Amino acid sequence: ILLSGPEGIGKYRFAKAFAAYLLCEQPQAAMACGKCQSCLWCKDRQHPDFKALEPPEGKRQIAVDQVRELQSFAVQRAHREDGKKIVLIHPAEGMNTNAANALLKTLEEPAEQTLLLLVSHASSRLLPTIRSRCLQYAMKVPDPAASEAWLQKTITDSADLHKLMQESSGRPLTALALFESGGLERFKEYDQALAAMLTGKTHAVAVAETFAEHEPTAVLSWWVRRLQLLITRLVGADAEIPVPWDRLKGLDPAAIFPRLDTAQQSLAQLQRGAALNKRLLFEGILLDWQQFCHNNA
Repeated sequence: ILLSGPEGIGKYRFAKAFAAYLLCEQPQAAMACGKCQSCLWCKDRQHPDFKALEPPEGKRQIAVDQVRELQSFAVQRAHREDGKKIVLIHPAEGMNTNAANALLKTLEEPAEQTLLLLVSHASSRLLPTIRSRCLQYAMKVPDPAASEAWLQKTITDSADLHKLMQESSGRPLTALALFESGGLERFKEYDQALAAMLTGKTHAVAVAETFAEHEPTAVLSWWVRRLQLLITRLVGADAEIPVPWDRLKGLDPAAIFPRLDTAQQSLAQLQRGAALNKRLLFEGILLDWQQFCHNNA
């Protein structure tokens, strides 16, 4: 089973809950009971019939050796008689080409009572041979009201909650992560740095040096989100957008799409573990944007 959809909507949590339900000895109302021996093993991450394939700590890719270990797990008998074995692969696009090819044999000839759950934030980056061998379920961003009700248990300020929902495109786990990491303040700093660059108070190279000191995926996520909001505003749709972006009213949205595509590709490369030069990356983006805005002022 391949569960796909935007990052931060709860696919991974759902997959773990589904696995626990399938392994539970006394499931109740489509949920694991949380009390049986199987559930206790799941909570302690020690269930003998459950295996998770995830990038090792500090890494972004699932290695081929991890997938090869899966093959020996798949042919073993379940701990419980007539029980199931569950394999959870997250994120599935984290497998490099060799790892993905190594998984094909297991997908083509799955062992009896063995379920493979693949969770992907970008299923288009999976090999077609992987996708074709899975039942695919596209998961959507939750209803905003449900997300806000869930987030209100942690985020009590309604103004902050509104901003977090906007910055995360309605993805509740992304909003929570932004809140816990001080993302709103960080994004505000990025916006102010860009405003200073466009008004000539600082240079693009200096801003790039500042950005390079931060986690590059966080900066690129901010940049992608801002370009998306700007395009939305320029085509006439309603979108809240902060300074200095709200001043950029004369730009051609068609000319922004290639820049958005480039930023998304760079973000995808970083998420796959590519070692990009952060300073050069941000210098290229900001110098291009500075020139683009100057020419269209």
